Amino acid sequence: MSREEFLAALRPGTAGAVNWSAELEELHDDATRDHWIDVRTRGALVDAVATAVHPGAVIVDLGCGSGHLLDDLRARFPQAFLVGIDAVPEGLAKARRRVPGAELILADVTTLPLGDATVDVAVSANLLEHVEDDGRALAELARILRPGGRAALVVPAGPGLVDYYDQALGHVRRYARGELAGKARAQGLRVAADHGLGSLPFPAFWLVKKAHRLGARHADGARVGRDIERTRRSRAGSWACRLEQRAGLRLPFGIRYLTVVVKP
Repeated sequence: MSREEFLAALRPGTAGAVNWSAELEELHDDATRDHWIDVRTRGALVDAVATAVHPGAVIVDLGCGSGHLLDDLRARFPQAFLVGIDAVPEGLAKARRRVPGAELILADVTTLPLGDATVDVAVSANLLEHVEDDGRALAELARILRPGGRAALVVPAGPGLVDYYDQALGHVRRYARGELAGKARAQGLRVAADHGLGSLPFPAFWLVKKAHRLGARHADGARVGRDIERTRRSRAGSWACRLEQRAGLRLPFGIRYLTVVVKP
């Protein structure tokens, strides 16, 4: 499908309610660019879809935010047609400056304005935990993917680890082991991979989250920002993620889960 054909298949759409905001986008924009768990996440997503990308492939980033993942996709797949979807216009404005060649669309992930079977590859980093009806979002993903199309999705792990950080960031949930895979199968998608990310630093992360649950119950964006900044350049976290990636570890636990699905 050409770029013109893809755009011609677009449907009318509007941005809906989302547990995210311009303020949270501003908080995350700079920090997630080089935080070790976000670098690991983006690298894993790009690697997970690489075999499905061909020249001219349509790649959609669902919840693209300010465009860090789109930028990585452009660097890895310069001949692909990139599309970013987000419900927060402030993030899209930054993505437009960061990745000027991408098609950027303001829309709700549960009512995507994309045509049926028009997408070769989809990626999503830390979006579905903000969506009340993630089953409907997965149904939309199944609808827009072409037969044989591939999607890679990352979500936060551990429903028992919800703390003030998750509350401040508008997380509806953290995912249990296999939960996202099961929801994807319910929408007719085949699960090609389902494993943890940030598995090696997970024990330290678990301890911190449990300490948070025993201590402060609520916090504002300023405290969350300080938390992110405090861990952002952790040498131990960065080293552990690089080792995990180089060793090709696919462990059933981690700070986040990566689920890769294929439309039959």
